[in-house]
Amino acid sequence: MKKIVSAFAIMAMMCFSSSAIAADKISIMVKNKQVQTDSAPVVVQGKVLIPLRAVSESLGAIVEWNQQQKTAVVSKWSKRASLTVGKKTARVENLAAPELSADKSLDVSVQLISSRVYVPLRFISEQLGYTVDYKNNIVSIRSPYEGLPKENFFAQILSGDLGRSRSIITVNNSAYGLRNYENPPLKTGAFVTNEAYLFPEGEALRFFMIEDNEIITYYEYKDDFFVATWQGRLEDKAGNAIDQLYADKFKERTGPTPKINKPFFYRYYSGYGNSVWRCGRIDVDGKFTETGYKDETQSIGTISFVFPNEVRKEVIPVSQTSLKIP
Repeated sequence: MKKIVSAFAIMAMMCFSSSAIAADKISIMVKNKQVQTDSAPVVVQGKVLIPLRAVSESLGAIVEWNQQQKTAVVSKWSKRASLTVGKKTARVENLAAPELSADKSLDVSVQLISSRVYVPLRFISEQLGYTVDYKNNIVSIRSPYEGLPKENFFAQILSGDLGRSRSIITVNNSAYGLRNYENPPLKTGAFVTNEAYLFPEGEALRFFMIEDNEIITYYEYKDDFFVATWQGRLEDKAGNAIDQLYADKFKERTGPTPKINKPFFYRYYSGYGNSVWRCGRIDVDGKFTETGYKDETQSIGTISFVFPNEVRKEVIPVSQTSLKIP
């Protein structure tokens, strides 16, 4: 009888070891690079779980651990998620849109395995915005823009015609997603009535945006997303915003004002009352030359999204995530 029991015990240990080895063979690829980690993904209840810290940090996020509460907090830009071991929900917040904060359901509860916090793979996709899948024992996490057809408007923003790229951004700024902020955002009133954009010559993937002649935000395409890396509140809301930007006159800001030693293409729109469109050129010294004006009664010059003969100087093939500016 003892021999039979021993045989079953040995078989059980072999099955466990086989299962553990299979789990260890699951690798993690983040934007086509393998993540080196001492904690491999596992499968629980038919769902792939990944080590939270290793994957989050490979995507530029910060992970903090509260031992007493058994809670991990993942932060990237203005986004923040709190996950507690044993719970099947995550508290998700965004400093840029506090009204959207909510508890999100998870496929499987948060696990603590070998002193590592594990979460469902889909959590990364839903909360950090990346494309994920699991195939042939490989967890793949990719840029949301990888493999997009050239007709897709995200693909056009990244590598299409310069004027088309700028027009998508200025006409429909939701095209670059729920805005990410590196710092707590400065805000205007509830309803913005006018916006102006300043694009460096030859570029579309970084720009200043002026809202209601009050807040200026500097956006950059960074780590696969548009991010507000700087903001300033103008000293005089009734004054000339461009003059104040070049004179660095702000009564509140989130860091040093970015300095770009290039001419800017300027585009303005006001939808309050009589709709107005304006465009022009801003020289390196801040001098503004208007090249087009249009309202509901008249049109002067040419309303466009580029200078004459302006050539795009940035290249992001949609299958990659690196920005190149010759």
